[in-house]
Amino acid sequence: MSRPLTKAGRYEIAGELGRGSMGVVYKGFDPVIGRTVAIKTLLVEGLSASEFQEYKARFQREARAAGVLSHPNIVTIYDFGEDNELLYLAMEYLEGKSLEKLIEEQHLLPLETIIAIFDQICDALDHAHANRIIHRDMKPANIMILPNGMVKVMDFGVARIASTGMTQAGQVLGTPNYMSPEQVKGHPVDGRSDIFSLGVMLYELVTGEKPFGGQNITTVIYKIINVNPIPPRELDSTIHPGLNYIIAKALAKNPDERYPTCRALAEDLKHYKTLEGARPPMATSVLTSPPAPQSSPAEPLNAIGSVVLSAPQAGTPGPRPQPPVSPGTPLPDLHSGPTAHKTKSQAPWVVAGLLFAAIVSSGAYLYLRRSGEPDASPANVSVPSPAEVPAAEKPQAMTSSPPGASLPDRSPQAPAVPEETPKTPVVLRPSLAPAASSIAENSHPSPAPMVGGLEVTSNIPGARISIDDHSEPAWLTPHTFAELPSGLHRVTVAKEGYSTVYDNIVVNGGETKSFNAALSAPSGEVTIVTAPPGLEIEIDDKSYGKSPVEGVTLPVGQHTYTVKVPGMPPIKNPLVVGAGINRKRIDLTQTIAATLIGLVQVNTRPAGATVQADGTAVGEKTPTYFYLGQGRHSLTISLPGYQSISKEIEVVAKGTVRINETLTRQ
Repeated sequence: MSRPLTKAGRYEIAGELGRGSMGVVYKGFDPVIGRTVAIKTLLVEGLSASEFQEYKARFQREARAAGVLSHPNIVTIYDFGEDNELLYLAMEYLEGKSLEKLIEEQHLLPLETIIAIFDQICDALDHAHANRIIHRDMKPANIMILPNGMVKVMDFGVARIASTGMTQAGQVLGTPNYMSPEQVKGHPVDGRSDIFSLGVMLYELVTGEKPFGGQNITTVIYKIINVNPIPPRELDSTIHPGLNYIIAKALAKNPDERYPTCRALAEDLKHYKTLEGARPPMATSVLTSPPAPQSSPAEPLNAIGSVVLSAPQAGTPGPRPQPPVSPGTPLPDLHSGPTAHKTKSQAPWVVAGLLFAAIVSSGAYLYLRRSGEPDASPANVSVPSPAEVPAAEKPQAMTSSPPGASLPDRSPQAPAVPEETPKTPVVLRPSLAPAASSIAENSHPSPAPMVGGLEVTSNIPGARISIDDHSEPAWLTPHTFAELPSGLHRVTVAKEGYSTVYDNIVVNGGETKSFNAALSAPSGEVTIVTAPPGLEIEIDDKSYGKSPVEGVTLPVGQHTYTVKVPGMPPIKNPLVVGAGINRKRIDLTQTIAATLIGLVQVNTRPAGATVQADGTAVGEKTPTYFYLGQGRHSLTISLPGYQSISKEIEVVAKGTVRINETLTRQ
C-alpha cells in the first residue's frame, strides 16, 4: 500500500478532498505566501517512459493555456509542476457543492436557479472560447456552486491533457454521456462541442433524465451519434415550449445548427417564454453509413414530413412502401404502354392532367413552406449500423421530428400513415406601419380586432420606449399605446445611467397588456488582491472575508474599501467601480514591514484545528497564519477529540514564527 501523500513540490498536503478517474484532489497549503490551495494530481500509472514524457509535455502545454484564463467564473490555476513523476496543479481552493451533488440531493432545481447557473457558466465558456480554449469535459461534476450562489467552472483543459496518455494506457476517462457527436467520433471540435454538452446538462436539469442513457458506453455513444432524445415536453407536458426549443437547438447533431455562442444560448434561456412558437432545427441523425441511392423508394412521412425508419418483423419481408407524391413529382401516365396512342382527341385530357399535377405540386410546396419543415428525403437520411448496440437498447423507430410533434404508429403491423397536420395560424410580426393580419387556415375565419393596447411603465419614470426599434420623443414611461397592430412586438425601455430592458410582447386584438420594466443601475464585478494575502477586506463597511476577494458585484460608481491588518489601524481608500470586471491590487508589504508586527504560521496534524491568541480567535482552521504585535503572546490550539495545546510565543517585529504541532487524541 502506498504511503499517504504529504507534499507536492513546495505545497504541504493537509488532506484528501476527492477522487476521480483522472486523479486525486487534495487540500494544500502554500507556505511561501501563506495561501490555502487545492492540489490536483494526475494519474500516470501504466504509462511507459516515452508515454510519460509525451503526457508530461501535453500536461505542461494545456496547464499553461488554462492558466491564462482570468474570469470570476473560472477556477484560477496558480501553479503546476512535477515531483518525483507526480504531475500536479495548484489551483484556487473552493468551498461549496458541485452541480452533480445538488442534482443528487434535489433531483430537480428551480428553473430560476438553473437559468442563473447557466448564465454564469456561459460567461465562463465564452471567455475561454474567445481565448481559443475548449473545455471538452463539461458535466455537472465540473461545476462548483459556492455558498453565495457564485458558479465556478473547473478542469479546463484537463480532458485534453488526459486524451493522449490515459487512452494509451487503456483506461476509460469516465462516461461519455455529455460528449458531442463529433467528440465521441474523434473529429476536431470547437466551442459548439461545449454547447452540446450544455444541452445535455440542461435536458437533465429540466427533466430529471439523461437524454442519452444506456447500460454501457457502447450504447451511450450509439445514441449520441444516431438517436434523437425524447422531447422534454413528451416527458413532462408542463415544460414550456420555449425550453423545448432551446434544448433541441443545443442538442442538434450538426454543429452548424446549434447556438453559435454560449451567450446566445444564455440569452434565449433568460427569455424562453418568448420562444413559444419557435421551431428548432431538424435534429437529423449523423450519417454513419453511405446515403441511400436516389432510386430507392421513399420512406413514409409522418404528420410533419419527417422520415420514420421502421424495421419489419423478423423473418417476414416488409411491404414495399409506395413513394408519396412530393413537390415536383409528375403524376404517372395512365396511358403508357405499347398500345397507348396519344391522338389529337386526347389532348384535352393531357392538358387537364398536367394542370392537375401542377396544382398538386404547388399545393404540396406551399404546405411544406407553411409548416416550416425542410424536405426530408431518403437520400438525406440513413439507418446507422446497430451491430454494437445491445438488442434490449435498440430503438424500434427513430424520428427526426422536432420536440412536441405527434408520433405515428410504429408497430410492424401498421405501416406509417400520414396524419393531418394540426392547423396553426401563421403570425406575422407587424411593425408600426400598416397592420399585418394573421393568415387563417380555414376557409371561413371569424373576424377579430386588428389592434390592441399596451401600457408601458418602469420603476424609474421618464425612461425612453422603443417599439420594434422605433421611438418618438413623447414615448416616455409611463405611456399607453392605444392602437398597436396585433401580433409580436419588441419593446425596449432605456434610460441613461441604467441598464436597458427589452422583451417580446404579444399584443392581442381588442386587449390592453401591461409591461413594467425594472431598470437597475449598471454594475461591475470587483476582485481585490492584497500582498500579503489573507487580510480582511470591507467594501462600504461590509465584510467580504479575507483576500483575495473575487466576484463581488457592486453598482457602478464611487465606493470605499477597508483593509484590516492586525496591530495596525484600518486602511481606508476610495474604490471606483466601472462596468465589467474591476481588479484592485493592494500592496501592503512595505507598510506592514515598517510596523512592529510579525507573522505567525500554525500547522497541525491532523489539520482543522482552531487557534486563539491571548483568548481571541485568530486566523482560520489550520493550516493558517495571522499577524500579531511585537512581544509575548499566549496561544491555544484545539480540535474536538484531541488534547488542547497551550504555549507561549515571542513575536518579533517583521519576523516570522512557525509552529508545527502533532495533536494527541484524548
